[in-house]
Amino acid sequence: MNNLHRIWQEGAAEKLTQLVFCDISTPKGRTDAQELKVAKAGTQTVNGVELAALEDSLPDEVLTPTAIFNVYDDIRGKLVEKGIPAHQVAFIHEANTEVKKKELFAKVRCGDVRVLIGSTAKCGAGTNIQDRLVALHDLDCPWRPGDLTQRSGRIERQGNLNEEVNIYRYVTEATFDAYLWQTVENKQKFIAR
Repeated sequence: MNNLHRIWQEGAAEKLTQLVFCDISTPKGRTDAQELKVAKAGTQTVNGVELAALEDSLPDEVLTPTAIFNVYDDIRGKLVEKGIPAHQVAFIHEANTEVKKKELFAKVRCGDVRVLIGSTAKCGAGTNIQDRLVALHDLDCPWRPGDLTQRSGRIERQGNLNEEVNIYRYVTEATFDAYLWQTVENKQKFIAR
């Protein structure tokens, strides 16, 4: 989170954007309590209704989160705690129609959404948001070298206004992560022969 926040701060004047890839623990929909928590972090109203009034109208069992943990919500929550406005952190999974996807991509291209989090399947091929991308974060390793190429291709392409970009790959020590990255590297070497 510190890296994402630092880059967000450094790119504030130019409204530079970041793309985070995560294929595990993708959002599956939210409970009302989760929506309320996200909304609280960034605003005092939800769909024009005051949060206090909304909280009072929900039964206690709705206010008790029952959904399973997912990485996406955890990342957004931590970024919001660090001071990034909630509306500047979006999930590709929230854009569930072509119209919403086009709107989201336009917001990323102009810097209104500064951090986009998505899976390889939803943010890989066909995602043209490179204009202001300054950093790409691989939180996990895809199984196929071609997927890794698609991820990198979102930032390393014509139309990016940044001369220099960074790709960050995160590996947890003493876990399966290092083995998986090595396996994908070996697959790529074999394919390149």
